[in-house]
Amino acid sequence: MAATKKSYARQAGYVSPPQPVDAQPVLSTDAWDTHVHVFDSSIGPFAPSRAYTPAQATLGQLLSFGSSLTTDKPGNVVLVQPSPYGSDNTVLLESLKALHNAGAHSARGVAVVDINEISDDELQTMHDVGVRGLRVNTQADGRSADVEALRDVVVRTASRIRHLSGWKIQLFCAASVWDDLFDAILDLPVEVIADHMGGLRGSSKLEDSHLHPTKQPGFDALVRLARQPKVYIKISALYRSSSRAGTGYDDLEPIVRALAEAVPDRLVWASDWPHTGEGTDRAKRGRDAVESFRVIDDTMRLFNIALNHDTKSSVRRVPIVITQLPVVRDWRLNSLSSDEADLLAIGSSR
Repeated sequence: MAATKKSYARQAGYVSPPQPVDAQPVLSTDAWDTHVHVFDSSIGPFAPSRAYTPAQATLGQLLSFGSSLTTDKPGNVVLVQPSPYGSDNTVLLESLKALHNAGAHSARGVAVVDINEISDDELQTMHDVGVRGLRVNTQADGRSADVEALRDVVVRTASRIRHLSGWKIQLFCAASVWDDLFDAILDLPVEVIADHMGGLRGSSKLEDSHLHPTKQPGFDALVRLARQPKVYIKISALYRSSSRAGTGYDDLEPIVRALAEAVPDRLVWASDWPHTGEGTDRAKRGRDAVESFRVIDDTMRLFNIALNHDTKSSVRRVPIVITQLPVVRDWRLNSLSSDEADLLAIGSSR
């Protein structure tokens, strides 16, 4: 029997913080939050070379947050290794184990590794715990990526994980990288997840604010890769792509609308909980200063949830509309259900 929200958090070994009395669950139990983090110094230390030190965000708090968005147990999550832990995945793996031990079989992970050092046996152990992909993060410290070095890492990573069922590369990069790596990604033996809007920016964050957002470098290449299909695009962390919080990040509407029209089946949603801060300010603060999380009302970001049935594949999907783009009311973003085995690093446990 499935655990209730309260007992589910307790079985995981954590005490959930109190729920807001006005929280209204808005996600179906089939929905997936495809990008969340856990920061817990009681499980493992941050990397000495980290770019910043985040506040604490425990698994118990994550479960409480999930309860505020879902109509039942908050088990459908993808835990993503955050940059402050470097390639030490202890917190990620222990959190996955706790979720599985509590009966949350619909939890998956995306790890970070040194692809030159990790063994095939270690990758298999991660797979057995629930990891279904590796993250390549070029945006943690706000510096520009070395494109040739990045190409080499992506190609070598794909070669190492191609034999693992359902594994993908999650790439957090500037939008222009999709132009630079187009041919390389097209030839990869695995699929790629474009993290956080694929690095695309609204006009408020473009150097040329008069440039239409869909004309920025990388947009066309990203859409073409999604159509192949080689790439999934994650609609998440809109605050990283736009400075217009006061107007609901409305300068991203042309981008999301264009993506929804061009590649609706290649879009997935994520909350990006617990909403880490702005990377461009980290060098000024110093890595030891504890960085607060952004204050984001996630229940207000989710407008409407409904079930849609794909008659061709008999696969249930959960369409999601996000109110952070207040003008948009007629498009849907597909968050994937647990029926879609090993798709987007959140499939079956095989």
